[in-house]
Amino acid sequence: MHLRPLLLVLALPGLTGCVQRLHRSVTPPDAIGTVDRKAPFLKVHLRDGGLYVLSPWTADETARRVTGTGTRYGADRQMLAAGIFSVSLDSVALFETNVARASPSVAGLSIITGITAGIAVYCATNPKACFGSCPTFYVTDGARDVLQAEGFSASVAPSLEARDVDALFRARPRGREVRVRMLNEAYETHVVRYANLLAVARSPGQRVLADLDGRFWSVTEPRPAMRCLAPEGDCGPALATFDERERWSEADSTDLAARETIELGFDALPGTPALVLASRQSLLPTYLLYQAFAYLGTSVGHWLAAFERADRTTARRAGALVAAVGGIDVLVANAAGGWDSVATILETGPLAADVRLVPLPASGGPVRVRLRMAKGAWRLDAAGLASVGEPVAPLRLEPAVVLAGGRPAPEARARLLDPDEALVTFPGDAYTLVYRLPGDAGRYELFLETRGYYLEWMREEWLAEENAGRAAQLFLDPAGALRRLAPEFKRAEPGLEAAFWRSKYAGF
Repeated sequence: MHLRPLLLVLALPGLTGCVQRLHRSVTPPDAIGTVDRKAPFLKVHLRDGGLYVLSPWTADETARRVTGTGTRYGADRQMLAAGIFSVSLDSVALFETNVARASPSVAGLSIITGITAGIAVYCATNPKACFGSCPTFYVTDGARDVLQAEGFSASVAPSLEARDVDALFRARPRGREVRVRMLNEAYETHVVRYANLLAVARSPGQRVLADLDGRFWSVTEPRPAMRCLAPEGDCGPALATFDERERWSEADSTDLAARETIELGFDALPGTPALVLASRQSLLPTYLLYQAFAYLGTSVGHWLAAFERADRTTARRAGALVAAVGGIDVLVANAAGGWDSVATILETGPLAADVRLVPLPASGGPVRVRLRMAKGAWRLDAAGLASVGEPVAPLRLEPAVVLAGGRPAPEARARLLDPDEALVTFPGDAYTLVYRLPGDAGRYELFLETRGYYLEWMREEWLAEENAGRAAQLFLDPAGALRRLAPEFKRAEPGLEAAFWRSKYAGF
């Protein structure tokens, strides 16, 4: 989870106004017979991102259709039509009901209150540390499968569906076959349009990296900093290699927007120098995200609808908290003794570190770089300097085979290859995507290209803090909100990371 489109992470994708109680339940289309017929309305989420809200409604399992009276909305949640609709189950991603009680006889239903209390004990103990993520992707590093990417991490609603590219920097598959495990480890619904492998042939001693604009460049092997100075002292050992040994700090106790600076010193390199940085967000943005969930509580449907129809002023206010926390500002020393801003890295997601390339001005001598960021908001795995060569173009590979439970899943593969379809996954779903390279894997730099969106599930524990006034402060006075929330976050901070990882969906 992440903070960027803060209102849209309240993506209980309903447009029914304020829900009286959010015992929210979802079920896949093939289990329509298990949906509670006493639910006053049924939300029908379509694979193309659209939505029907029906009341009353009936389901015909033989004909595989749901019929009812209601309203149809587009992916942008603009109302398209009202009347009587008959919807084929083949076009449905999931069904949702919001009822005051959950029927114990309903099988196959994912009830967030039951999951939270029954499976994720750590989530129930510390709701602001409850695990959340977009799809996670695991690839071998030569010894074991490791988490190397999280797909489309800023796409928390159908209208925010987007393409994402992540470097598989530590991938070390053997032979011509690359296997990528795609998991849904969170209490969310993932809608995956595609998951392609991008392969770029590389020369010996060279790597390939993407810059902040998504362009690919051949670069020399990154060199570690000769000098690395952080507020706590020498950070060189932590940032020398990409090895999951991260440099991180605790948040400020009085202001969650308080900044810190790391200074890096590199020996001169021939050609155009570029900073290579492997980083991920900490759980501070996730905590703030879930706090916003809690404050908005039962009004999330209303806020989602309002935001997706918002003007620029409203959208800018929604992004104010994101701007207050900020990204990683990259500055480089100039000849006048000052510092020039070069770029800001804002890679969302607290799960997998991504590697980005930031070209720097040519200096002809040693290079000094400063990284400025909110204290406690980022975890840095590696920082190096490389020399930038020629731009390169990747080879795009679709999965040749998709496996589920070790067996071929041709329907899942067909959905990933069809531009008009999507693969919908629920908590605990796992697929292995098999790609075939034209040559040995060791000759290629690998990236994962994904597109899709995901739907966040509301946790019942968040509702106890519903407070419209404090929700408004998050967006109207983000600086004040970050100061007010600092003591509360500091109390939770020591156990946040452990609780987050332990509250993943059980079953893997």
